[in-house]
Amino acid sequence: MKELAVMNMTEMMKSMPMDDTAMASMDMAVMQECMEACNACMQACTMCAGTMAGMEGMGKCVSLSAMCAEMCQTMMKMMMHPMAMSADTMMPMLQATMAMCKACMDECMLHADMSETCRMCAMACEAAMMACEKMTASMS
Repeated sequence: MKELAVMNMTEMMKSMPMDDTAMASMDMAVMQECMEACNACMQACTMCAGTMAGMEGMGKCVSLSAMCAEMCQTMMKMMMHPMAMSADTMMPMLQATMAMCKACMDECMLHADMSETCRMCAMACEAAMMACEKMTASMS
């Protein structure tokens, strides 16, 4: 069932016109991978923020996780609007998403030995960061 949903999304994305020539030549599979990684990161960060919220001394972790979840969700939503995409707007967003994922990953790694949630969040942040890097490279 998941394969069908991914295939339908990929086909839908291929059918959407893009005005920017740099974006029009982009590999849709790379964009799909980035969207999926951002979605997974958003979910992991939301869960991490919720889990750590009541723990003493975890304020920074909670805040970074919450902000990273919002950033990844926004990045994912931007990719769902290909008509408005341009390299001029996507590149800074991708860079900001990578920076937010790195900050969250670094913070969660500090707690990974005591929290499986933080460890999994850090892994999701790293995967999203790498997917954003791959998308950035595909636009160059």
